Amino acid sequence: MSARRAFWEKRGPVLLSAALIFGLSFATPVSAREGDMPQALRIGASGMQIASFRNAYVRTGFHSCTVEWDFVTHGTEGSFAAAYNHPVFGIGLSYNSLDEVHFAGESGHYAPMLALYGNMARDLFRQGQFAFGYDFALGFSYSSGYYDPVTNGANWFFSSPVLIYAAVGSHLTWQVGKRFDLQADITVRHHSSARFAYPNGGLNYWGGGLSARYYFQDRPCYGRSGLTGPRITADRYERGWSYEVYAGGGVHACAAEWKACCETLDLQTLAATKLRRWPMASLSFDALYRLSGRFALGATVNGFYTSNSKRLEWADGILYGEDAVSQSKGYAPLSCGVGAVQEIFYGDLAFYFQEGFYLFKRAGIHADHGRIYERAGLRYYPRRLSPFFVSACIKAHRFKADYLDFTLGVRFR
Repeated sequence: MSARRAFWEKRGPVLLSAALIFGLSFATPVSAREGDMPQALRIGASGMQIASFRNAYVRTGFHSCTVEWDFVTHGTEGSFAAAYNHPVFGIGLSYNSLDEVHFAGESGHYAPMLALYGNMARDLFRQGQFAFGYDFALGFSYSSGYYDPVTNGANWFFSSPVLIYAAVGSHLTWQVGKRFDLQADITVRHHSSARFAYPNGGLNYWGGGLSARYYFQDRPCYGRSGLTGPRITADRYERGWSYEVYAGGGVHACAAEWKACCETLDLQTLAATKLRRWPMASLSFDALYRLSGRFALGATVNGFYTSNSKRLEWADGILYGEDAVSQSKGYAPLSCGVGAVQEIFYGDLAFYFQEGFYLFKRAGIHADHGRIYERAGLRYYPRRLSPFFVSACIKAHRFKADYLDFTLGVRFR
């Protein structure tokens, strides 16, 4: 294949799409009416590099293409949209040519990966036609090139076809006209089985790219600059204390069990062995103080139940020996901890982050990650169903996933 043909096969669709968007920008403008949410189409391409476990590869570079349908928020002074400098929300689909990555081992490969996600892009600072800000995205991805002990043994980074996807980055935007802008960005992206399956090393990569965005209506010119928007004056929140009780559950694939099976089973038997997904549960109480429309801080008390404590003891006996097991801290299904909590609100949705400290924990050898744990996710407080709320968060140790926790709670004021 000639170099020119390879170039057009990889980048031709993106360049043609960008040319189409540029041509559309000269169409007859339509002004946004009050209350409208202007919509836009964004198409971009990036060059990416594997960021972690780089010694597992001999080639770490690949390409990513993205198509995104965006919604530009409107809002009067004092609204959540104005307080966040009128962010852009989007639904996107990205294609990652991971088959360009080459493993150091002969029995490892990736396949092209698709990611479907929701995105928020917020400008922190605007000056004239230029803006600088940050982006983050959450969603799901799919790849057929996941771990198999016989045919894909070197790919221990994810072991299920459907993965959790997350990304964070920064952007620099040039608003060429009311209906067209160009954007340069740098992003860090992550794919993980979220302990629904194991192994679960996780795929982390970063890179930079260019994109073009076409607005189907004139984008309003927001002149506000600076690091923060105005105070929220809407009556969606009440400043002061609130108290939350919530219970959750999820499933967890055990790393120690997988490693013990690798020690005791041949490849063919291991390939036919399905790791059990162990039920996990939590019960928590939060006391939060709403500092402003966007922020709340507080403290939390947590109790956790893990159903695989006996399996951990069996696996540690194989991996470390019975003497090491007898000298360990022991194995108990219940643990508890305390921590600090922060919530960042946009309307009825909140990003939730907790840093916790175990007061009691008995997880043997392999699953003992120390006293510190984290929980991070999204909460939704539907006003029609008040005082109930729902959330989904990752529980982790040293920012390595333990399980995905789905919760239902009650909020009191």
